[in-house]
Amino acid sequence: MESWVFELLKGVGRLFIHPVLYVTLAVAVVLGYFRVKRERYDFLIRIEYGLTEFQKACKSLLIGIALSVFTIGIGVILPFGTIVLLGLFTILFTLFIKPRLLSSAYIFGFAFLGVILLPNIETSISLLQSLFVSIAGTDLSTLALLMGMLIVVEGLLVWKQASFQTSPMLHKSKRGLPVGSHVVQRVWILPLFLFVPVTSGGITTYFDWWPVLQVGEHTLTIWLVPFAVGFYQHLRASLPKVTIPILGKQLFFLGLLVFLISASSLLWATSAIIAAIVAIFGRGWLQYRTRIQEDRQRPLFVQRDDGLVILGVIPDSPAEKMNLQIGEIITKVNNIPVKTVPQFYEALQKNRAFCKLHVVDINGEIRFAQSALYEGDHHELGLLFIQEGRKWKRAEVS
Repeated sequence: MESWVFELLKGVGRLFIHPVLYVTLAVAVVLGYFRVKRERYDFLIRIEYGLTEFQKACKSLLIGIALSVFTIGIGVILPFGTIVLLGLFTILFTLFIKPRLLSSAYIFGFAFLGVILLPNIETSISLLQSLFVSIAGTDLSTLALLMGMLIVVEGLLVWKQASFQTSPMLHKSKRGLPVGSHVVQRVWILPLFLFVPVTSGGITTYFDWWPVLQVGEHTLTIWLVPFAVGFYQHLRASLPKVTIPILGKQLFFLGLLVFLISASSLLWATSAIIAAIVAIFGRGWLQYRTRIQEDRQRPLFVQRDDGLVILGVIPDSPAEKMNLQIGEIITKVNNIPVKTVPQFYEALQKNRAFCKLHVVDINGEIRFAQSALYEGDHHELGLLFIQEGRKWKRAEVS
């Protein structure tokens, strides 16, 4: 028991020598930087502070450690070479700064290809040849089960978290009219405890000090391996709190399907490869279908004749305290009908101590939102609208 406890503690320490941890956190910082830059360009103010993406990536560390109860419980074993291969594909995809490429379906799907092809390659470079030998010991069923589990978790993260703190943006339609949209960009880190077999081509060949565990006839070591998960969606015709949870549920059930197919590979080995194919094409199809649906529908955040549609709500502002939501339409301010942003500001100045709004919610029902205004409150209530005269960002990080 003492050796297991010490090995677990050392496994946690190994998390901090894995480059995927730092590369993914760096991507989170970069995403936050470009988001704030775009928001200041479009609205002259940032919506969320720049380290929001970084903070969310760090919080998911605890989720991954909790999932390790499963990976240790069923004894998930991955060769050192396969862990290196997964890390290389993760780092390669992060270089594009495109969170959608960091889906477990893509990372593991390409890793499957590497596991099948690389052991057949012979090279004179001893380090590479040792890694190829190590990769050859990969159990495809284990790799597929781990992929299915991570896609399930990816779906849950998108379902429960991705629809919050989305970023509004402005752009021009094909007719040159102002249009608003919302961008969802997230990266998470899920560290999992895995057993790594010690072989002649494994870890201890290069690091004599590496501690090991003796489990029956197998010599194993434990490593807390970080897995990066990313998500991206650009919404023009629907609300984030409506569309993103639906996509998250679809991802969740895709993960369950992949996991079940992977489980059948314990009886029929070819099922593991089928699971990888289903994961790659299933994830791509969900992304493609959502984008096509957005393109076919009319934009939601446009100028209207019946009021002002709310494109964004600044945190800790009077608008947030009044529970105003993205997508709701303000038809009257202090009983004065408003159709343009200047009219909204003029009506707001009619009573500087109190504000009463007529609001049409996302279900088409009329409600009233009112609040006292105090010195120091945001002079525009903290609402963002589509309006003429703004500059538009023509490029975005995706």
